[in-house]
Amino acid sequence: MTGTLMRLSGNVRGVLWMTAAMASGVFVDVCAKLVSHDVPTAQIIAMRAVTTVAVFLIVLMFIGVRPIRTRRPMAHIARGILWYGSLFFVFFALRQMSIAEVNAYLFIEALLTVLLAVVILGEKLTARKMIATLLGLVGVWVMCAPRMDGFGVPLGVAAALFGAFCFSAQTLFAKVMTRTETNFSMLFWPQIIAVVIWVPIALISWQPASFADWAYSAGAGFFAMMTNYMVLRAVRVADASVVSPAAYTALPFSVAMDLIFFDMLPVPVIFVGAGIVILAVMLLDYKGGAKPQQIDDAEEVGDDEASPKPAEA
Repeated sequence: MTGTLMRLSGNVRGVLWMTAAMASGVFVDVCAKLVSHDVPTAQIIAMRAVTTVAVFLIVLMFIGVRPIRTRRPMAHIARGILWYGSLFFVFFALRQMSIAEVNAYLFIEALLTVLLAVVILGEKLTARKMIATLLGLVGVWVMCAPRMDGFGVPLGVAAALFGAFCFSAQTLFAKVMTRTETNFSMLFWPQIIAVVIWVPIALISWQPASFADWAYSAGAGFFAMMTNYMVLRAVRVADASVVSPAAYTALPFSVAMDLIFFDMLPVPVIFVGAGIVILAVMLLDYKGGAKPQQIDDAEEVGDDEASPKPAEA
């Protein structure tokens, strides 16, 4: 099997790795959604962080602490807050909506990354970026419309969009940090920050958690690490512009998991709105446009060799 895969072109292998990463990423959502509704969202975040840190500490016993040395402790703190803030909002949204609906809203993250790069890093705001952003907002509105009560936005929708914003911001931090930080430190320190912040918050309203709840929380951490690893493999063997479209397989995978585990389907208009958002993101990639998905994927795993160093953060 390995020999067969190696005979494939780099771009084909990259697409396969990215597709597998999206399937793994959906299992993160499944695990989070399976945790009992009696367990507060903050507690789920804390449990996930504790179990993930435990695994990292075991690894450090064998490889030593050199890979986690850092020159930018404050940047790690900021990124850890944003990363786990994003997870909090996404996990909260998963309690209100189907996995497919939440992932459809999260597609806007790529466009938000481009806008934040313009505001924070001073990148040029081109006509292409403006058109893509406006088109993406139209897609979000199409998805929101069936759930809106007048001008009110449901909490689940708002949480998903806040989650996308937080992840966009941490992506920019990650791009800058990859110049000096190792891959391992980029993955390790956000977990430590999460334990320091979210465990005290969770203790305020801590509820007894079953073994299954702990197992699902640990599973969310495991599949998140697997997703990061496979994204890294994808962008190492293939062009980001080639593997980026494979990220949208998250939507059909989400629909499948909703049916298998929760016997539910998103409203059809979600697919229309998600299609508009995907079209907006692909507009950015067209003929050398900005590649937000490349940034998202490479920076999520904290890799400084996974992709070229474009001007974008």
